[in-house]
Amino acid sequence: MATVQDYRAQTPIPSCYQQYPQRPDLAGHFQRQTTRLLEHQNHVQDVWDQDYAAYHPPQQFASDDEMDRQIDEAFDYYTAPGGPSSQG
Repeated sequence: MATVQDYRAQTPIPSCYQQYPQRPDLAGHFQRQTTRLLEHQNHVQDVWDQDYAAYHPPQQFASDDEMDRQIDEAFDYYTAPGGPSSQG
């Protein structure tokens, strides 16, 4: 223990200003960190989107013409004489 105390007494501890004489570029550091974070978030979102698309194929929706035909058919069915609306 005496050896450690002797060493500490003979060797001054440099201040942080002596250890790091230049001011750090904090703005540049945080800009790089922000850029890395955004790139990571975009990558994760892309992977999630790909996985979602793989397990949830797009729905096959009817065309406008097909929907018009179905609406006309339903309208004719419900408004025809003897149809469900006349049995009230």
